[in-house]
Amino acid sequence: MEKTIRQIAREKAIIGIYQHLLGADKTDIMNYVKSDGQLHQGASAYQFCEWLIDTTLENEESYKQLINKYLKKGWVFDRLGKMEQAILLIGTCELLESELDARIVINEAILNAKEFCDEDAYKYINGVLHQVAK
Repeated sequence: MEKTIRQIAREKAIIGIYQHLLGADKTDIMNYVKSDGQLHQGASAYQFCEWLIDTTLENEESYKQLINKYLKKGWVFDRLGKMEQAILLIGTCELLESELDARIVINEAILNAKEFCDEDAYKYINGVLHQVAK
């Protein structure tokens, strides 16, 4: 099944936040996003991707604190893999800052986790985001 342009934008935002977590700055992240021929600057998908990145970066610490509340006992955000962190941050951003239905946001996070993370990562991403959505 082919991805929608919005799914591609969300995926690019996740990869951008992943790059940030590895030390990339905003300029490098946006250069990566702009280099993708599927997202044209000024188009709604590009704007959605940029909004996700900007909003996540602005609220990163508060999102991390919220996510920490819903991790297994003894776990902290920094213990998670960087890609899992990026997916949780973008998912939290969408749940808290957008009008999208929580089921859609969580489903998209699960699909990205299945594509980019270890085999069972989608299960705890699903659980954490369900708690964030409450």
